[in-house]
Amino acid sequence: MEPTHPASCARLMRGAGLPAALLVVIAFLFSPGPVMADISAPERAALLDLYASTDGDHWVNNAGWGGAAGTECAWFGITCSADGNSVEQLWMTNNNMNGTLPASLQDLVHLKLLFFGNNLLHGPIPSLAGMTGLQNFGIGSNAMDGPIPDIGNLSQLGLFDVGNNDLTGPIPDLSGMTSLYQFDASDNHLDGGIPELSTLAALTSFNVSDNNLSGTLPSLDGLNQLESFYVSDNALSGFPPAVPDPNALVNGASRLCPNFLFATTSPEWDAATGSSPWYQDCSNDVIFRDGFDPPATQAAMPPD
Repeated sequence: MEPTHPASCARLMRGAGLPAALLVVIAFLFSPGPVMADISAPERAALLDLYASTDGDHWVNNAGWGGAAGTECAWFGITCSADGNSVEQLWMTNNNMNGTLPASLQDLVHLKLLFFGNNLLHGPIPSLAGMTGLQNFGIGSNAMDGPIPDIGNLSQLGLFDVGNNDLTGPIPDLSGMTSLYQFDASDNHLDGGIPELSTLAALTSFNVSDNNLSGTLPSLDGLNQLESFYVSDNALSGFPPAVPDPNALVNGASRLCPNFLFATTSPEWDAATGSSPWYQDCSNDVIFRDGFDPPATQAAMPPD
């Protein structure tokens, strides 16, 4: 038997001569309730793992978490797809999350946004390989350690922020990340060189300052939307790259020094760094103060 539509009920009750107020109550009682979520068992398990491993009982806001199956889309910080069948966003910045991120996080295969910044998280960043639709990933200002996981297959990822953590190891290959517009891995302990960037045509902001990076700076050819380029406070050497052409670098929104870069005349970098000359903070004295040793074959100033 098909359920009676609330509008049909109202018409029947009006025909019976019932008061209008009572009609409203009856129509409400016959109205369908909220649509229940129908996320997969692995996604629900990943959410419960996240709650358990980050001390969810002491989050600033944990409303709804741990509720019955079908309620997940109403839990604090979660946004689901329109049909309620998958989790698309996890937004819990400044929420006193304390602990490690579970490996099962990668089972949230439909996730588009994850923002866990400004919490008390530590341990490694789990694999993100299964989140092929991920568009925004922000976990800055925590105490995450270990390497940045492989993110080269995340072609839809636009924002990646892991700044102000304790991450180590190299910056991974970024060449396949054609949607990437903001990359921030500043204030960590990363080493090795800066990878090739010229395929990242959408890139507007790149910040890897305050690490232990070495080697030469990559070409900026093809980065015609680049507005901000921060590589200061590392152990980089060689000559600065030519600015992109056309040049979208915002005046005063970049920094190349301190590093072991050769001093060359560049009005474009003077403008971009807001410092004239751009290399005035690339003296050896400044870098020694930060605890770096100069490369054996390179100095901050070119030989005569």
